[in-house]
Amino acid sequence: MFLAWNEIKRNKLKFSLIIGVLVLISYLLFLLSGLAKGLINMNTEGIDDWQADAIVLNKNANETIQQSKFNVSLVDDKFKESALLKQAGVIVSNKDEEENAIFFGTEKDSFLIPKIIEGETPQHENEVLIDKSLKEKGFKVGDNLELTQVDEVLKVVGVTESAKFNASPVIFGDFDTFLKINPMLSEGETNAVVVKDKDFNDVKLDNDLEVLAIEDFIEELPGYKEQNLTLNFMIGFLFVISMTVIGVFLYVITLQKISLFGVLKAQGFTNGDLAKVMISQTFILSAIGTIIGLIFTLITALVLPDIVPIKFEYSTLALYGAILIVVSLLGSLFSIFTIRNIDPLEAIG
Repeated sequence: MFLAWNEIKRNKLKFSLIIGVLVLISYLLFLLSGLAKGLINMNTEGIDDWQADAIVLNKNANETIQQSKFNVSLVDDKFKESALLKQAGVIVSNKDEEENAIFFGTEKDSFLIPKIIEGETPQHENEVLIDKSLKEKGFKVGDNLELTQVDEVLKVVGVTESAKFNASPVIFGDFDTFLKINPMLSEGETNAVVVKDKDFNDVKLDNDLEVLAIEDFIEELPGYKEQNLTLNFMIGFLFVISMTVIGVFLYVITLQKISLFGVLKAQGFTNGDLAKVMISQTFILSAIGTIIGLIFTLITALVLPDIVPIKFEYSTLALYGAILIVVSLLGSLFSIFTIRNIDPLEAIG
């Protein structure tokens, strides 16, 4: 470690280039991890708040709530705890802003409704709650919301915690209000039933229905798999790029120091001693680059606007930082193999 650090201090410019590349790679890696988590959160935020175990849908609905439709009597008293859910896509306007949203028709005391952080619970028809993400876009308590598809006007009486569903903000209202928005779904019908029951698989349902674990339902959300797969591939490629870049830089530096390694071997340094120096040097460089990249990422997080779907988890950042250091160490193996093959006599002569 002593020899490795001394060489870094003597050749600041050379090793600063390696650190600079690692800073850029780690910075991009951490931002991508935050973006991946942010996009996942946009799709599943509302679903996670349910803290449910499963969801019941029509078997022919292709695992989507809005395409599902069945009679409530088919699931009455089948599960320990359940909540009816009716869904419709809406476009709402408060004169100043217009936004695509999802309307959830629920029972007034349903566990599907997130915690109210402003205003009050709806008491009458056409009174609704909006989630926090709509408030951030200019909607507020007291607004009258006009709908493009029907002549009904909804009054906002409260704001809930952010509860996006499939990247769309959510509006909560009772079944009577929902019936005015979507009269095609009668009072005795629902789009879905959200279930809190660990033994949901043991419940026998009508042949036209299916029960999906919440995790499986999330996996089937439109675009969810594709988004995650794309971002995970990018993150994986960054690890490979990091290992390659570090390997190439250290290999070039090693070639420039062949005569020096020959002298050290002639003085009694073993291949193991020189390998330890190389590994120590790589660890120092990758650790410095990763820490600086992490600092830049956290600073960026403070200045990004709320509209950017990015969310950081410290455990994920720490994990990716550790993996980045490990793959950098793997990249140093090229140089270690080169050092092992150096003949002291040929290198000095």
